[in-house]
Parts: sequence; C-alpha cells; structure tokens
Amino acid sequence: MNVLENNLLVLASAGSGKTYTLSDRIIGLMAHGVEPEKIVALTFTRKAAGEFADAILRKLASAAESEEIASELRSKFSQPETDFPGILEKTVRNLPRLTLGTMDGFFAKVVRGFQYELGITGGKFDLLEGEAAESIRDELLEGLIDGELDEAMEERFIEIFRRASYGKESARVLEELRKFISIWHQIFVSPFPREWGLAVLANAAEEDWEKGKGPLLDQLVRDWPNVPDKKKRHESAFEPMVKAFREHTVGSGLLGKATGLVPKILEAVREGDGTIDISYYQPLSITGFAAQALRDLAHLAARSEFAAALSRTRGMHGVISAYDSLIERDLRLKGKLGFDDVKRLMGNWMQGEEARLRREAVDFRLDSSYSHWLLDEFQDTSRDEWNALLPLIDEGITDNDSTVFIVGDKKQAIYAWRGGEVGLFDELTDHYSPGLKTATMATSWRSSPEILELVNKVCGDKQVMFSLFGAAATRWEWEKHVSAPQLARPEKAGYGRVEIVEKDEKTEQVVARLRQLGIGSKKLSCGVLVETNTEVRDWADTLRSEGFQVVEEGAREPAKDHPVGILIWQLLRWLADPSDSFAWNTVRMSPLQDFLEQQYGPAWQKAWESLTAMISESGYAGMIEEITSSLRPTLENFGQRRIADLLHALRELDRSGAASPREAADWISRLKISQSPGVAAVQVMTIHKSKGLGFDVVILPEICSEKIPSLSHFNTIIGENWVSEAPAAWARSLIPELRAAEEKWSEQQTYEAFCKLYVALTRAKRGLYVFIDTPSKTADPQKASLVNWLMDSLLLNGSPGESIEIGHEGWAEEIELLPVSAPRPMLQLGKAEIKRSRSTPSGDKSNDHIPSIVSSYGRSFGSEVHRALESIEWIDLGTQPVLEPEIEKIIDDCLAVPEVACLFTKGDRNVRLYREQGVEAVIDDKWISGVIDRLHVHYDGNHTVTSVEIIDYKTDRVNDAAELRMRYSGQMEAYRKIVASIYPEARVSCILVSTALLTALNV
Repeated sequence: MNVLENNLLVLASAGSGKTYTLSDRIIGLMAHGVEPEKIVALTFTRKAAGEFADAILRKLASAAESEEIASELRSKFSQPETDFPGILEKTVRNLPRLTLGTMDGFFAKVVRGFQYELGITGGKFDLLEGEAAESIRDELLEGLIDGELDEAMEERFIEIFRRASYGKESARVLEELRKFISIWHQIFVSPFPREWGLAVLANAAEEDWEKGKGPLLDQLVRDWPNVPDKKKRHESAFEPMVKAFREHTVGSGLLGKATGLVPKILEAVREGDGTIDISYYQPLSITGFAAQALRDLAHLAARSEFAAALSRTRGMHGVISAYDSLIERDLRLKGKLGFDDVKRLMGNWMQGEEARLRREAVDFRLDSSYSHWLLDEFQDTSRDEWNALLPLIDEGITDNDSTVFIVGDKKQAIYAWRGGEVGLFDELTDHYSPGLKTATMATSWRSSPEILELVNKVCGDKQVMFSLFGAAATRWEWEKHVSAPQLARPEKAGYGRVEIVEKDEKTEQVVARLRQLGIGSKKLSCGVLVETNTEVRDWADTLRSEGFQVVEEGAREPAKDHPVGILIWQLLRWLADPSDSFAWNTVRMSPLQDFLEQQYGPAWQKAWESLTAMISESGYAGMIEEITSSLRPTLENFGQRRIADLLHALRELDRSGAASPREAADWISRLKISQSPGVAAVQVMTIHKSKGLGFDVVILPEICSEKIPSLSHFNTIIGENWVSEAPAAWARSLIPELRAAEEKWSEQQTYEAFCKLYVALTRAKRGLYVFIDTPSKTADPQKASLVNWLMDSLLLNGSPGESIEIGHEGWAEEIELLPVSAPRPMLQLGKAEIKRSRSTPSGDKSNDHIPSIVSSYGRSFGSEVHRALESIEWIDLGTQPVLEPEIEKIIDDCLAVPEVACLFTKGDRNVRLYREQGVEAVIDDKWISGVIDRLHVHYDGNHTVTSVEIIDYKTDRVNDAAELRMRYSGQMEAYRKIVASIYPEARVSCILVSTALLTALNV
C-alpha cells in the first residue's frame, strides 16, 4: 500500500495499525513539503486525537535523533533529503495551529469563526456540552411537559412514551424519556423531509375495526361448519378465537397475546392468499367464506392498528414541534448550540440555494486554509457529520492540489445506535471511484496467531452465519486475519479458549482463571468485556469482593451506582420538596435516619429546617460532609469513593454560586465521571468502550443467548418519505411496507451484533477466554443468537464443561512478576478545619416562611422576566430589546410606574451603570460573594462617588410589600455591607423592583 496515494480509502481490520498509518501519512505529507497547518486529521474522541499527535511527535523525534530511523522514513516516503529535525521544530512551533482533533471540535471551530455566514445572528455562538447541555435540555423538557402541551397532546405523548418504554427499568424513567425525545427530535430536524403519520399509508381508519369486525365475525361463524376435516381440538378452539377477535379493540394488544388458533391464523394469513393452512395439533385447511372472513379480519385489525399508530405519530409531531420551538426560542436564536446543532448547521447547505451559497462562501475560505484531509473511524461517521464534511471532502478529492485519506473498518461499526452509517463506505466508493483508491490492512500487530485462529474460525465462517442470520450475513465482508511476523515468535505465543459453564458456577470459574493467570501479580493487562453498564457494575463489584483491583472504564454515576449515592440524591430531592414521599421514605429507611433523629428529634420539620440552614451556612458539600461523617466508618472503599465523588461535584456547584436544592439534586443525578483504565489489574467495561484498546488477557463472561435483534427496540419506523410509530409486531407482519421496514432494521441490528462480537474477540493480545452459559434443554439450536454462532462455528454441542482451545494453556507461566514494594506509611490528616465560611447574600434571605413550590415553567418564566430587566440599559437612550408578548407586557406595566421608570432613566445624572455585577468581600470574617442585578454609582462634579443604589429584581408572587421586605432584608443588607466596604464615603441605598406588586421598595 502506498500510504501517500493522493486519495485513499483504507479498510483497516482490528489491530492493524491505523494510528501508525495515519501518522505515516501526515509525516509523509510534511516530508513532501506540505505545511503542518494545511493538514486536517479528524477522529471521534479526544483520546484518539491525542494518540495521533503523540504518534507523530514520537516518530519525528525518533527520526531527528536516529539517522537509521530517518533513513527508513526517507526511503518509505521517497524523499532522500528530508530534514526531520526541521520538520519536528516546525511541527512543535505550529502545534496551536494544527488541526488534529475531533469532528465535533472542528465543526464548532468553523461555526465559531463563521457564525454569521452560517446564519447565527441572534447572539454570540456558545457551544453547549456535557452536563450544562444536559441540564438545559432537561429544563426545556420540563417546560414542555409543564406548560407547552394542551391536555390532548399531553395524553397522546404519554401514551406513545408508555408504549416505547414498556418493561423498561422504572428507576431510569427520566433517562428513557430523554432518549425517547432525542430519537424523535433527531427525525424532526433531519435534513430529509418526511411526512409524520401519513394517514393514507394505513388504507384504513382507526374506527374501521369496530365498524367492520361484527359483519366479518358473523360471516365466519356462518361458514365455519362448512370447513372440512375439522378435528375436536379445532372445534374447541374456534369459540376462543372468535371471542379474541370480538373483544379486541385497537391498541388493546389482545390479538398479540391470544393463544390457540389466533397466532396460527395470523401467521398463515401473512404467508399468502386463498386457503388458510395451519397446524394446530393436527393440520387444518380453512377454505371458502370462512377463510376470506378470517383473512379480512386479520388485515382489517392490522390496518386499523397501523392507522392508530399513524394518528399517534401525528400527535407526536405536535409534541416534538413544540419542543423544537422551545429550543429555537431559548437556545438557537441566542446562538446557544449543542454538538448536534452544529453538525446540522454545517449540513444545512442541502436545504436550499441561499443556504448553499452561504456555505460556499465558508468553504472558499476553508479551502484556502486546508488542503489535506484525514478521517479516522469512518464506520462511525453519521449522516449529519458526512453532510457537514461532504463539500470539503468533495473538493479535496477532485482538486489536484488536495488529498483525502479515509480509514475505517466495516467490521467495527458498533455505533449505529448513535448515528454511525456503515453504508457511507459504499456511497464513497460508488461516487468517487476510480479517483479514490481502496486498500486493505488485515495484518494484526495486536493479536497472537492463536487468538486470530479462533477469530477466523468464528468470524470467517460464512456458512454458519448464513444458516443462522440469513440475508444479514451477505453484508459481512471477511479477509483472513494474520499476525505480524513479530507476534509469531514462540515468546509471543497466545491461547484462546471457549468453554461451556453452568451459570451458577461461572463466577467461580472466571475468578479461578484470573488467579491461575496471575492477574494482579504479573505484568499482564486484563479486560473483562460485557454488554451493558449493569453487567459492568455487577462484575466489577464481584471481582472487587474477590480481592482484585478493579476499575470500571467509561463513566461512573456516583448518585446511582451505590446505595450511599442514591441516599444523598434522594436527600437533596426531599430538601427540594418536603412533600416528596418517595425521597423522604428513602432517607427514613437508611442508616442516616438515626443520625437525623439524634440531632434533630423525630419531627421531619426540624431536620428539614436545620439542613437547609446548614446549606446556607456551609454549602451543599459542607452539609453532606457533616451528616455523612457518621456513615463513613461503616462503608467499604467503594462507598467512600462515591461520597468523595459527590462532595467534589457539590463543591463545584457551591463555587458556581447560589443553587436551589432541586438544582443540586438534578446536578448530581446527571453526574457522570469519566474513568481512564489506569493501572488497575482488571478493567471492566462495555464492549463499546473497549474499542481501540488492547489487553494481554480478555475475558468475555456474558455472551448473549437471546435472538438478535430484539424487536422490543423497534419502536420507530422510518420509510422513504414517511415516519411512524411502530404498531404491534403481529400487525407489522401483515402489512408489506412495515414488514420490509422491520426486515431492513433487523438486518442493520444483526450486522451491528456481528461487529460487536468481532470487536470483543479482537481486543485480546495473548489470552482470550470466552464463557458460554450451558444452554437450557429447550434452547433452540437454530435461533439467530451469538451463542449459537460461536457454538456452531467451533463445533460445540453445549454440554457443561465442553471447551475448545487453541494454543498452550500455560502461556502465562513465563510472564514476569510485578515488583513488590514495601507499603508506605499513610499520612494521616486531621479533620479539615474551616477557617472562613463562604456564603451568598441570597442565602441570607429570611427563612421564616416555607417557600412556595413553583413549577419549572414558573421558574423559567420568572427567569425570562429577570433577563428582560437585565437587558435594559436606559429607557431614555437607545431602543428596547424585542421580547415575547407576555414578557413585554410585564415589563411595560413595571415601567409605567413612575418610581420604577425613574430607576431606568438616565436623564442628566452623572451615573455609571453596572449590570449583573459580581461582588466578593470578607465581612465580619465571613467570605461573601454574589451578583447584584443593577448597580448605580453616582458622581459629583469632582468625580467623587456620592451615592450608590443597589437594585434587585424580584418576580416572587407575594401579597404585600412587608412580606417582600422581610424575605429579602438579609440579602440586601449583605449587599449594602459589601458595597459600603468599596465606597465607604458614599450613601448606599437598596431597592427591590417587584414585578408582582408593580412597585420599587426601599429596604
């Protein structure tokens, strides 16, 4: 393979050295005189981008230091005069200008540089990512449910969500809701227009079932006696079948759950016209009018179910449209975009001539900056990402002065669930051949020959794959994998083993295998790879309890993956809403209840008041640290770490300023902490997270025996130009369009399952151990499952203890032991002593009242009013901001009051205005920080400060001025002290502007 071929698509198998090849390409380009800043190399993770940069710099440094290495590279690139020290110096000097990063980062950089050309005019571009983005989306979702939907639309939304999430874990309802909304919203914003719930597709109306089933059932009953050769069992099953059809209503699910003749009839009707041939204990051929009545009944029921699904989809369109309107109003029009928005914005050139011309102007400037494009992990590229890149890649391939290098592996396409489209490979080659050459890399620099022999036996057995998975296997392209010569040496020998184990003995056998290999005592990395996050937690806990040092790769959720985290989360939920009985009962049933009763007595009110007061004084972290001090000695290390995680997160929240208990609870419920593999002896992770990694030893303890794919996940049907909620499986099977859509989806899901097993098997360097649960006596050997694929390709019959092994079982005996160092005495620190507490003025407001429970919509509306007041400079100078009609009326009503209007009128006053002014001060040995809404600093003719006005906006719904003064007197006094310490000679006054009372109050 010529790595410097102008335009090259590389199909690189697992472990074949993609990063090495990419770094060769970049260094080769620079050796040929390309300036580093002209090169763009994009991948999907910051980790992979960092590996790019490291590989390039290491290789350049080695070539600069070693003439032998330099000569090899000069020969490889056909550039005998290459000055590698000079290239290294130039590369290091230009590092800030190099574009070696993620696709998301590149798109954000382009939008930030060309926001107006791309159509963002409502505010400065602000990228929303991570927890902040999720928090904002949750607020919008709350706003949608609380106030944006009418009653009928809300009921429709709840019905569709209930159907989609049926049987899912109830504790994850919010997570499922986010995912559900996200899926539909992705369809809504797709650049390809689709009709939502196109009624004509059903060829029936929802109500047709109730109108038509009676006459058809009468016809069936009349003609049933004429059906020949019926047996006693057929006769006894007839009445229950008629009853099932008669009692079935659209959406009831009765036909899908029916037994006896019904499933046989539905299956036979699907197969063809004419006589209905079934086998129910004995064969039966239903002919004549009875057959026609049954056929018409089945089709009418299915079409009516489809009509109902289409109707729900039209209702869902209204819900998602309302949700998107909230995003447009509150985020996009203000320049606040998430990564998905950025990708779609970059791909909007497909939407019309005006958008195409805007993008063309951007591309013209980008083409002058960048000439050489490298894309990694192309199998994970989504349609939105490809639409965003396409004009640039097209220019790169067709322009003689530019180049394109794309690398990926169709066999590792495991991210279809987040948009990855493996079909883009074929689109690329079909469109650009022969201008785009193709090469393959099947030599592994990771796995030993023994590992690859096992991989070839399984993943290269097309006959078994066809027999189990049918058409899905036609897409699987296989080239025999071989190890690099360096890995074929005896000292690099490996071992692969697949064994059948009894389920209740599996844990014991996995632990025994790890100990036999010397995991934890020898220089061996070990990965335990599983399917789900729940399995990650279970295996991590199990192996820890057996004494292994374990880390879970990926993101841990401290508020959800350990009882102490759940307790802290529910405590904050209760503090946010004392009427939340679930949260309170969670606290009461925990060991924390004893502490609360000892400190505050049996009455919950005293505990609630004391804990909220403690938050005002010490922050959320201080309060949690205090009340969990009695629990910590009883917790194992895992629980101790979870408390530490949450305290760290809450300290961040405390530093960010005042937050309500609801915000604190939401903050930690969404908390995800990334974990690198570190130096732990055993790394437990999902197969998805293991992609790109390699381990000396890989354990696969949870091979799925279920049929793939699971149709329970088939909830949305996307046709050529339409979209619909998926009706019940039995109904889909009777409607050709839906059956074809389901088959297409199933093939895609099955292909992804192939890829996932391939990725799992190819993470192993020298030891691969696969554990398969003993099949049950009723297990179907023809079921399309991963277990059957493994057993059939390896000629296993499923007997307990049966195994296949390749290589020498004692391969690890010669592996070097880890050095044993003497334990160091641990430094014992005393309990931290707070020298100076930190508080906010808003924490000093009166606690003599029970705060009213305000809906999220109410909070959001109040925030909008607050922001509108913040946006006003002086009403007698310049124009006022454009506001929503409801907000504008409140602002106009306030400004119609003379004592309020005068605060926003500059006139001839010598005054300096500060809006949203942050302040920090130490008052009475207490560190106070806050934000003043509006600050007027008045000067005399000598530019001496004479007076200062502190103005704070309040949207509280209160009954009278005395209540508002009492509520905020502490806060305003704190502000007065801070400002007085800055301007000691000036007169300081505090004013509350109340939008509810339409007045300005001196405090």
